[in-house]
Amino acid sequence: MNAEERHNWLVVAALFVTLFLVFGSGYNTQSVFFTPVLRYFGWSRARLSSLQTALALTAGMSVPLVGWLLDRVQARAVIGVGIVLAAGGFLMAGRAHSFEAMTMAYVLLGLGIGAGTLLPCSLVVANVFSDQRGRALGLTMAGTTVGGMIMTIVANYIIGRAGWRAGYIILAVPMILIALPMVLLLVRAQPQRASRAGRDEASNALPGLAIAEALRARSFWMIAAAQFCFAFAVTGGSLHTIPFLIVIGYTPTSAALVFSVTMGLAALGKIVLGFAAERTGSRIALAANLILIAIGQILLLGARSPAMLITYAAVYGLSSGAPLALIPLAIAESLGLKRFGSLSGLAGVFMTIGAGTGPVVAGFLFDVTKSYQMAFELFALILVLGGCAALACVPLESAPDRSSASLA
Repeated sequence: MNAEERHNWLVVAALFVTLFLVFGSGYNTQSVFFTPVLRYFGWSRARLSSLQTALALTAGMSVPLVGWLLDRVQARAVIGVGIVLAAGGFLMAGRAHSFEAMTMAYVLLGLGIGAGTLLPCSLVVANVFSDQRGRALGLTMAGTTVGGMIMTIVANYIIGRAGWRAGYIILAVPMILIALPMVLLLVRAQPQRASRAGRDEASNALPGLAIAEALRARSFWMIAAAQFCFAFAVTGGSLHTIPFLIVIGYTPTSAALVFSVTMGLAALGKIVLGFAAERTGSRIALAANLILIAIGQILLLGARSPAMLITYAAVYGLSSGAPLALIPLAIAESLGLKRFGSLSGLAGVFMTIGAGTGPVVAGFLFDVTKSYQMAFELFALILVLGGCAALACVPLESAPDRSSASLA
């Protein structure tokens, strides 16, 4: 392993830590805050769920801008700003005394997550790795779920002893003290960054579709549909998993532990399916992955049985996080790297819509039916549809020319 290869793996480590602390804390711990905040303010579940919607919509709607910026400026600058914004959102949430203030905090958190996590991290890895791209993305994206696993337990511990306000505030500290310095010291976006002309020339030399071509391609819309289905079901399901377990009789600590275990297994699933995608192709791996998540979601409905709960944790845990690694692979495989940042941002809008609507739909269905069964069944159906969309993607190199991938 030469010096450049060693540095590339150090970049993976820095991005893993960033996703661990920013996405893992900022996105994956929201379920553990749900019940304490619900009891404190007395809002409906649908209204409280709308905070997650505000976060998801802000994160997702900022992604096209983030993608545009990443084609023009250093990724470490974009990620660094995102880290600061996410920490600021947590600090604001810890001091909020109204729904409006809490909403603004979640908007700020969403901006930070959009700028500092999934898209810029996947762009950096896609640019510095080729032969080992699947495993590098899998290891990088494992940070979201390892962070969710550990920071859920940390947040639950803090909330139990110092309250939910302290939980928000304390989780912000390592973002600034640990993640930010690592990114600024280690991360660089693309191998060649000398000038704007040089960047454009290097980008145009990469294989793939231009934006206009991609928007006429079936694969772009199928990837967008798969992202919507994944985000709708997994964001909604994850937010309401701990509240569901509490409703059916588990203690908050036990529910948080189950959620933490699923996050830990999700990290392993990203690595395993990242390897698998290098052999089967990303569309097949992604389709199988989404169907496994659907099976796990149905298993959760039987969680009153400890055996069923353990089975759910294994199936859902191993599968629920892997699309975060597989979707960038599918974009690279079906659309190429030429406009990877911009196309990821555009397709990410559909993930945003899904992530924004899933939690509120689940909260609304609970408020109406006093049960999560209808919501979780809906999530399973949506995930199966997402698997079908993933299978409909066309690998870029399989067509004799670009026009064969078009909708026409």
